[in-house]
Amino acid sequence: MANTTYTTTGLTPLTIGSTELINFSAFLGSLFWDLTGGSATLLLADPQGTAYSVTGTIAGGGGFANWAVVGPAGNWTRAWKLVDASGVIQYSRPIAFAVISSPQ
Repeated sequence: MANTTYTTTGLTPLTIGSTELINFSAFLGSLFWDLTGGSATLLLADPQGTAYSVTGTIAGGGGFANWAVVGPAGNWTRAWKLVDASGVIQYSRPIAFAVISSPQ
């Protein structure tokens, strides 16, 4: 069952044109989840609801994706789709973040 709780990062907004490294830690419940042989996909939605996906890299106890920030500016949402080697799929909690056109 997907976790549908919505949270915000409270972090500095991301700027269009920058490249961001977005990380995750792999835990299922409170236990380490071995994703060796699995996959990770960063799922993004822009303010209009257009969906994007970025292939992630599994590394150690988690993973990452590099995302070249695109427009439009506004409030975006991101989450991870994680699949282990046996095909178990889990989605992370969605996180809201801001994208701006230039640094403040």
